[in-house]
Amino acid sequence: MKALSIQEYIDLRDESREHFGVTLHLHDHCTSQYLSSDGQPFDDRYSAYLLDYFDSKKLSATISNDRTCVLILPTGL
Repeated sequence: MKALSIQEYIDLRDESREHFGVTLHLHDHCTSQYLSSDGQPFDDRYSAYLLDYFDSKKLSATISNDRTCVLILPTGL
């Protein structure tokens, strides 16, 4: 299963903090990963950035209804 690597997460975390003011935490499960903020909802610009980022990595991303988490799945699951 292709997943977000630790280095990709570190780069995304740093980019998110630097350019969007969002702190991200990585949570890893057997069949998926998810990222969460510190309770700060993602705005439209950051949500679009995340979806584009994961699409470029060939990963499927779904942002939670409360806009504080993003579920990451390999494309095709």
